Amino acid sequence: MNKRLKFAAGCAALLMLGACAFDGKLQRPENEADPYESVNRKIFSFNEGFYENIMFPIARGYRNVTTPFVRERVSSFVANMQEPVSAVNHLLQLEFVDSLKSVGRFAVNTTMGLGGMFDVAPGWKLEPNKTSFNETLASWCVVQGPYVVVPFLGPSSPRGVTGTVVDAMADPVFWATYNDANIRDKVTYPYEAVKYISYAENYMGIYDDLKRNSVDFYSTMRSAYMQNQQKFRCRFAPQADSQAYDFDFGVEDDAFDETEE
Repeated sequence: MNKRLKFAAGCAALLMLGACAFDGKLQRPENEADPYESVNRKIFSFNEGFYENIMFPIARGYRNVTTPFVRERVSSFVANMQEPVSAVNHLLQLEFVDSLKSVGRFAVNTTMGLGGMFDVAPGWKLEPNKTSFNETLASWCVVQGPYVVVPFLGPSSPRGVTGTVVDAMADPVFWATYNDANIRDKVTYPYEAVKYISYAENYMGIYDDLKRNSVDFYSTMRSAYMQNQQKFRCRFAPQADSQAYDFDFGVEDDAFDETEE
């Protein structure tokens, strides 16, 4: 019980952190400000070494010893395990139909798709519609905050990091193994390893192309991340007279927000 209480308290703290970041002026695009560029570049270089010397060689080995059919089954299984995460986030975004569709996709693919290894849900008119807690926070008008590079994970922001942590906690494998350390060691860690190796195998080609065609790879990755974040829109703005907070880490608002006229 104590573990559950501590976990609930941790979730509540994260949600309170997000709630304190409302900004009713989020309708405008955010700048690509990078106030911590010198530190970010060092972490970025570390990540390059990690990806190119550890993760990608493992991913290439995985590709060499498996067939495309096997890799597709693994990717489909991993994607299916994220459907409950999308369902919860659609619900938090008040997208009730999409939430039900994500639940339906998980149920159909888990039962009729051999544990999610086959994506048969489109045959039931249940197309994938992935979302995340990062997008949920954006819909609540939580500002992104300054650009940061996270060790091992790469480009992100304070909002993005919060979203990543909450999504990890919402993963059904996490909940299924939470109270049993023995099962967690035998299931969760191998599952996470397979998941990230599959991700690396899927994305290392894109990574290589971007690096090969970039004059400044760091700037290219930053720009790609920031552009991707622009698709997230504030939809539930607080009242105009409510106090606005953001993830500024002591950086002045005009360092990454447009100056108001």
